[in-house]
Amino acid sequence: MKTHLFGLIALLLITLTVGLASSNFVYADTLTTSASAGVMIQQPTPTPITQFESEIGSTDGILVMGIVIVLIVTLPILFRRK
Repeated sequence: MKTHLFGLIALLLITLTVGLASSNFVYADTLTTSASAGVMIQQPTPTPITQFESEIGSTDGILVMGIVIVLIVTLPILFRRK
């Protein structure tokens, strides 16, 4: 019974993988009804004004977030052992 279930799951995964990979090769032109359909959907929008400008390459926020995550994980483990 397990071999049939494993085979069925493997077949479904292979089918899903092949289906998604083959859908990657379909050109967008064949999906539209006319050549101008894609042009009508695209409307130019103004660039939004940035309210907060961060320094390029700054990782201070990522560092703080990493420290907070480590504390959230380790503090309950430390207090439970005592």
